[in-house]
Amino acid sequence: MLNRRVLVVGTTADYIEIIFQRFPGRALFLTDACERAKAAEPPPDASAEVLADLSRPEDCIAALGKHLDRWRIGVTGVACFDCESLALAAQVADRLGLPFPSAAAVAASRSKFHSKRLWLRAGLPCPAVRLVRRPSDAVRLMERVGGPIVLKPLTGSGSEFVFLCSTADDCRRALRALRVGVREHPNRRMYGPGPSSVPGIDTRSVFAAEQFVRGEEYSCDFILDGAGVEVIRIARKIYAPGHAIGTVMAYVVPAELPPAIDPAGFRRQLGDAARALGLRRAMCMLDFIVADGKAVMIELTPRPGGDCLPFLISRCSGFDMFGCALDFAEGRAVVIPGPGQWRLLVGLRLFALRPGVIRAMDSRGLCADPRVLECSLKRGPGERIVLPPQDYDSRLLGHVIFEPSPAADIAQQCIELTAKLALEMHADDPGG
Repeated sequence: MLNRRVLVVGTTADYIEIIFQRFPGRALFLTDACERAKAAEPPPDASAEVLADLSRPEDCIAALGKHLDRWRIGVTGVACFDCESLALAAQVADRLGLPFPSAAAVAASRSKFHSKRLWLRAGLPCPAVRLVRRPSDAVRLMERVGGPIVLKPLTGSGSEFVFLCSTADDCRRALRALRVGVREHPNRRMYGPGPSSVPGIDTRSVFAAEQFVRGEEYSCDFILDGAGVEVIRIARKIYAPGHAIGTVMAYVVPAELPPAIDPAGFRRQLGDAARALGLRRAMCMLDFIVADGKAVMIELTPRPGGDCLPFLISRCSGFDMFGCALDFAEGRAVVIPGPGQWRLLVGLRLFALRPGVIRAMDSRGLCADPRVLECSLKRGPGERIVLPPQDYDSRLLGHVIFEPSPAADIAQQCIELTAKLALEMHADDPGG
């Protein structure tokens, strides 16, 4: 008799531990061998994980087939939580004959250039965009839109290697940093020379320039199933002062759309935007900026939002995004909590402000604050902090979930709580 499981493709060791403990016997993990080798978390049972080089799809599919035969496992669906693993998930799902966004739809959604070209063609609100091979390409877009632009990789996630440019010199500096950063980045699946949605484009040497849009930024998770769209959550973003552009200090959930945005029209826009990319059935995450009464779309990807958002959503409503992803992969019904079942909470991301090596970190003062419901730290003594653009990950120390005081500004409360984390560091020693 087959042991039936959802295949989770290419996620991180912390997510694997959560899913394995929370849903025993329900998931099979296809994990990058390098991720498991560096993980502090314990691995799941031998039957629950296939280790492979995820940059080699055919080897992954072969290893998966042997594992399924050995342990008599039947795959009931495919789920993915990480941008760099979406293409592999699409390929594996296709081989297994299981529903998942197509490889073409994944490529279109991951391309910061092609996705916007498709949206513009469909008459949907998003920034003007062009491909950039040399600084003059970026300057031409700046002249056309009459204002600042943003330079970023064609693929990627979050604020990594995102540069705001207002002058030709800004464009030249940003392009140099992009070329070096993307070429030398250790995550080859995120920034490697793999296929782009635009033929003949090497994502390590050609980048995207977008019109800079001023406004308040949001993100949302939603489910697309044919003609139907259900919004799971909307989060308002609070930017981190003094950090690289686009760095989010906190998420506020649930967030209300501004009055200018009609909820029914917004749901139609979500469906139109996803279908323009070739998606037909998917769990999706959209980043957008509200400007001039419109939800101007920045990025849409066929996976749920990550970072501290699943934990924040659970605290807000009791809704489990991990379980939702497994249910959706198997075609089960997903019941989203109604508006009255959510309470307003904030997910605060904790950052180191300078480079160096952590000597000590004490969260007792932070945890003692009556607003704090949860504190999770991912760094500790002895770990080295390197700041952007050399490294965007090590500066993130963890997150806090708190219930804000209603009478005080939320951004100011975030700054106050951040100051309660006692952090001691050695001066940075590049040769150490």
